[in-house]
Amino acid sequence: MSETLSYLILGAIQGATEFLPVSSSGHLTIFSSFLKVPLDSESKAAFFAVLHLATFFAVLLFTFKDVWGILTGLSKPEKRKISFRFIVLLLVATIPAVLVGFLLEDEIKSLFSDVAFASIMLFATAAALFISDRLKGERKILDLSVAGALSIGIFQAAAIAPGLSRSGLTIFGALVIGMIRSDAVRFSFLLSLPVTFGAGILELSKVSLPISTVLLSCLLAFSTGIVGLWLLKKLVLKRRLRFFGFYCIIIGIVGLIFRGVM
Repeated sequence: MSETLSYLILGAIQGATEFLPVSSSGHLTIFSSFLKVPLDSESKAAFFAVLHLATFFAVLLFTFKDVWGILTGLSKPEKRKISFRFIVLLLVATIPAVLVGFLLEDEIKSLFSDVAFASIMLFATAAALFISDRLKGERKILDLSVAGALSIGIFQAAAIAPGLSRSGLTIFGALVIGMIRSDAVRFSFLLSLPVTFGAGILELSKVSLPISTVLLSCLLAFSTGIVGLWLLKKLVLKRRLRFFGFYCIIIGIVGLIFRGVM
């Protein structure tokens, strides 16, 4: 298999799994090793971050109405307070991931070559998904306290590690503190924007692959990301996350077998 095709496959995997609660980073870690992608840990992390930048645009398109409403609301006296509260909650929830990303950057990058670690973390993601189907709440986003937003942010920070699903854990965290399912999904989508954009921009200059390969991989990530966003929203509302839990267990087992652990 050509290297270019391998990168295109990873782009498609990134988009398809970024918003489904199955850990895109875990899939990229496992499948990049399976495809024998010739990149060291730092280069892999940079390429994966740029793929995340592509899915940033997918979620921006998917949540454009919300984002536009928040931004334009700042200029309208009757909506300014609501928009400001939205922004504060999102910023507070973003802080943990930013701190973890900067303080543990080298340690995190090394994990992107550890297939066994990613596989084991997929089991943790599965557990969160099984529990999520049993949770229900009545709180909406604007009912969140700063502490509640911070707690969801801690789940997002944990999901920087490959194998832990960002969407899965943030939705789980939102459900744990009593949010209704539709708003848990909505907040998770909005919360992904600053993190994926920031990580992608910071790592963009570190990617050494041909620009055509990067662009095609990103296009695939964007396209499959749109499908993943739509599917996740439907399945969360129908309490079908456990199906992804079973899937995570299967991929985790495959990863451990591939590494010779099982």
